[in-house]
Amino acid sequence: MLLRQPRWIVASVIVVVASVTFVSLGLWQLERLDEVRAQNRLVASRIEGPPVPLEELVSDAATIRPDDLEYRRVVVTGTYDTDAEVLQRFRAHRGQNGFHVLTPLVRDDGDTVLVRRGWVPFELDTPPVDEAAPPEGDVEVTGFLQRSEDQRGLGPTDPTEGELELVLRADVPRLDRQVDGALFPMVLTLDAQQPAQAGRLPVRVEPPAIDEGNHLSYALQWFSFAAIAVIGYAAVLRKRSRELAEVTPPG
Repeated sequence: MLLRQPRWIVASVIVVVASVTFVSLGLWQLERLDEVRAQNRLVASRIEGPPVPLEELVSDAATIRPDDLEYRRVVVTGTYDTDAEVLQRFRAHRGQNGFHVLTPLVRDDGDTVLVRRGWVPFELDTPPVDEAAPPEGDVEVTGFLQRSEDQRGLGPTDPTEGELELVLRADVPRLDRQVDGALFPMVLTLDAQQPAQAGRLPVRVEPPAIDEGNHLSYALQWFSFAAIAVIGYAAVLRKRSRELAEVTPPG
């Protein structure tokens, strides 16, 4: 029998292993899709939820868990400290490169929240940006919380020493060293404020896009590879068996 020959035994093992691997990768992609959908539901429920005062959501900054607070909408009141404003590099808006304006908001208790106020074009590269100056006096800021962007792994990083004006990441612990008062450990991305911004800059940063990525298409591709391997191998075996039957004399 054809499958008893050593080379066909080896071929069969390879096909089985490859098929199992392809199916496993497809199932893993479906698991990732379920995780992404669950995360999307969580993000949507938080961003679409009503804002609450930050002090009601967080009683002690030392006990903050970013997983519990990320994308929660909050309201914070304070005055902007434009002298401590920094710009985050390589931020795009409609295909145009520029910066995100990060301005500390000093609360009545002296603590500070780093507010991502919006985007400005590349030529406005010196903080504080006069063309995007915030309202003076008390301001009520509504927005959603985001994680501090830690500087880990490979690639360029911001200097560990000195006072920064331009940064690659909104790294709250790093910026805390050059801001008066205790800096809240997460970034508040502005959605609205009262009084409203006077000019067209900075451009408000949109919430993160909610999509499922390519996990479903990748899963279907892996399942297709498994089907091709099995069906193709079966077709080859059938063709070879017929050829052998034609050349083998009867009896």
